[in-house]
Amino acid sequence: MAIDICTLATFDGPNRFDPRPGVLARLRAGRDHSMALRVALKDVAQRIGLVIGAPCIDSHVADGKVWHEAFFVTPMPAIGAEMLRYVVALLNAHDVGDEEWDADERLWDLQKKRRAEALPLQALQLIAEASARRIPAFVRCDGMIQIGYGARGYTVDPASLHKSGSSPRQSHAGAGAPPFAPSPVSAVVPWDRLGSVPVVVVSGSATASIAGIFAAQVAARQGRTVSALSASFDAARDCLTDPQAETVILDLDPFDLLRRGLPVEHCVVSALIDLPDALVSEAGSRDNLARALGVALLVTAPGGRGILNADDPSILALTDYAPCPLILIARSEHAALRTHRAAGGSVLFLRDQTVVVARGWDEITIAPLPDLDPWQALVVEALHRAFADVM
Repeated sequence: MAIDICTLATFDGPNRFDPRPGVLARLRAGRDHSMALRVALKDVAQRIGLVIGAPCIDSHVADGKVWHEAFFVTPMPAIGAEMLRYVVALLNAHDVGDEEWDADERLWDLQKKRRAEALPLQALQLIAEASARRIPAFVRCDGMIQIGYGARGYTVDPASLHKSGSSPRQSHAGAGAPPFAPSPVSAVVPWDRLGSVPVVVVSGSATASIAGIFAAQVAARQGRTVSALSASFDAARDCLTDPQAETVILDLDPFDLLRRGLPVEHCVVSALIDLPDALVSEAGSRDNLARALGVALLVTAPGGRGILNADDPSILALTDYAPCPLILIARSEHAALRTHRAAGGSVLFLRDQTVVVARGWDEITIAPLPDLDPWQALVVEALHRAFADVM
């Protein structure tokens, strides 16, 4: 039985497997190909000049088939996905003894694509320096390099960095960039003013209305707030490049978040409100889905706040990974909230259709506005409390 590709995802940002971009594939076969896949991936990557890191291939048997899950990090996930397709086709051709399958021509095509997408060496040096300075940086959809977010951002045109006679290689970047000598262009980059404006990330199944209310209220109070609702990866990145933005509020499309990863490297508030049942099958389990949609928690600043729905055990399990103080929310006060309160933590829950806001054993109640569902009012209040704590 041939190897079939059942799922192929390219992560352009942090994901549940790794904080770096990468490729995930789920494969079905008649026997275990783990070793052959691992060897072929490393060999082909080396031959086309693509750096990959942390390759992991797990396999298990179900319904008489062997299922493989392959993941590796790479600075060029789109090329990485094409390389994986090539590796699967190569192994299938070898298995059936297909001598007419032209491996060399396809390999050459991959090499050309990799070279065409390679950034100039000076661009790689700038991105590496930004990383060393803990400033977010990424390549935009228009090919420009974005260093920093919003009003604390700066744009560089890679075309201006090409030098005649040079042949920069994307492979120099590595899966985790090595220390570069500073780029000659570095001297004109205003590093002192660059960084990340406050970013709030909301994820879940139907959170656009909640995030929209919160964003409108924040904008009314302080202005220069940019937001995107049900935002795709690219739409979210567009918000981060807005030079007028002093605050960015992102409600992320759960489908894109699962399939492409997180569009931000840093945030000050993250909130996972619920899980869309329609995506459980694609993720493999509710726990996997919670980790995929809750990845923003992992990039929340230590002085920031994470908001988790304690009613869902899969979401509640993320508390073990939180790098920051947590605010737990629920539709009633249950054991998890009482434990969190006993430790001095913050919680919000509903009691007789009013919102209870508590820190430790101190609490106040808030009556929701007539036009707001009590649960919506609770989540909006939690976002405001979290945002106020870090601003």
